[in-house]
Amino acid sequence: MSRPKSPTARHLFDAIECSSKTQKEIAKDAGFASPNILSMMKTGETKVPINRIPSLSQALGIAPGEFINIALREYHPDLHSVLIEHFGFGLSLEERILLEIYDEAQHVVAFDLEAGLADLLLELFVYSGRLQAEIR
Repeated sequence: MSRPKSPTARHLFDAIECSSKTQKEIAKDAGFASPNILSMMKTGETKVPINRIPSLSQALGIAPGEFINIALREYHPDLHSVLIEHFGFGLSLEERILLEIYDEAQHVVAFDLEAGLADLLLELFVYSGRLQAEIR
């Protein structure tokens, strides 16, 4: 199965692929009656309901903040802009620029960060304290 074009679906797709749980287990843990809805969401056939992202994140063991941010940016760009402008998401301007560049690049071609670079970036974020709240 190829990765979806939708950033939100792609985030869900990657999280499911990385999970040690089956899709059926994830669906049950997130409160969905059937794993079929996850299949539809991860392919982009149907949108991921923003109000279900916290339970999905918990079932997948991922940070809900990033997932919500991706969904808001895709599904409600005007609202996302207002929230960023007035409340921010705890990222510096430079970090937001890097995330935007990464997101835009993913629209052109799906790619994975080289393991060494991904580890270095994660280490920098962890040591800077930016991910401490997300890790706990």
